[in-house]
Amino acid sequence: MATLTVNIEDQGAELKVRALLDKLGLNYSINMDNTSYNWWEDELLVEELDRRSEDLKSGRDKGVSFAEVKQRLHSK
Repeated sequence: MATLTVNIEDQGAELKVRALLDKLGLNYSINMDNTSYNWWEDELLVEELDRRSEDLKSGRDKGVSFAEVKQRLHSK
């Protein structure tokens, strides 16, 4: 199961989103503890992103062009 986090402050918008999810027949849960994941505060994640960025900048990782990504997706 995938997890999607959506922060909705407007109560009217929240009701509309719930109605849409119900209409689509999707299973969902609502977490009311009002905590969200601030990825920029996750030191391990930021270190990993920095490492990958440096690998791309230095040429150690050649990366993948958007055209190649699109081609791979269309070939599936």
